[in-house]
Amino acid sequence: MRKDKWLITIDLDGTFLKTGKMGESNYGVNPKNIKVVKKLINQGHKVAIVTGRPWRESKLVYEKIGLNSIIANYNGAHIHYPNNKSFVDLTFSMNKEILFKVFDEKVLKKFGIGFIVETMEKSYIKGDISKKKMIMMGVEEEKVNIQNWKSKKDINLNPQSAFVNIDFNNIDPFEILQILKRNYGSSMFFRLWDGRTEEEPFVILEINQIASNKGTAMEYIAAYYNIPKSNTIAFGDGLNDREMLLQASIGVAMKNSKGTVKTYADDTTDFTNDDAGVGKYLEKFFDIK
Repeated sequence: MRKDKWLITIDLDGTFLKTGKMGESNYGVNPKNIKVVKKLINQGHKVAIVTGRPWRESKLVYEKIGLNSIIANYNGAHIHYPNNKSFVDLTFSMNKEILFKVFDEKVLKKFGIGFIVETMEKSYIKGDISKKKMIMMGVEEEKVNIQNWKSKKDINLNPQSAFVNIDFNNIDPFEILQILKRNYGSSMFFRLWDGRTEEEPFVILEINQIASNKGTAMEYIAAYYNIPKSNTIAFGDGLNDREMLLQASIGVAMKNSKGTVKTYADDTTDFTNDDAGVGKYLEKFFDIK
């Protein structure tokens, strides 16, 4: 058992949660993961969720695990402590004017077929976004105020995140990524969510403010709990976990990780998210009996 205090940050989808069906809410956790995490918390370690999901889509998991710690949502754009009223939330909002300049780029006007803009209060929808894709991105009519928008005047607040459904059949999505990074990389953070192998294929462009990513969120959480970088370990499976895996002393990619994710990690789990890869790795790492 490691006696010094560690920070363990965990992504949800594809990492701590079981694989769900596209278009259905997913909160399934392998019991092994919960059991091991609770033991680590009882030993004095800190466990924090760092996810692209909004709070409304991670609250149930947070409570199921029994956490009482900081959580980072929207890929680090909203860092808060649900059970601590004295904690001052940290939010990173995008400049709405710059975001709409991004949307007005020729390449997105031509190949961006659906848009979601997320603020702390509402989800704004425009164009072709199927219900399955909306649920996948945490936008469900039963849980959030959804409003259609036509122009930036319809959106009152600076957003925390945005998504663009890309017409990947008629352009290489990485060409879009390169253009946007070249023109707006100093103020916006862009990444692709590539689901071309899914039942309903998709490529989603995710947009956040440049200062908000999972790596900066992990760094903030570690500082809050006064835990040195040398005592940090992170788990993730997607490209939005890249910065967190690099920031951690030990970045662990899931066995089921896709693409280049494993190249950014120090290690890989022996088991997938469905087989409690996180719990089994932590059990061995911390020598939990």
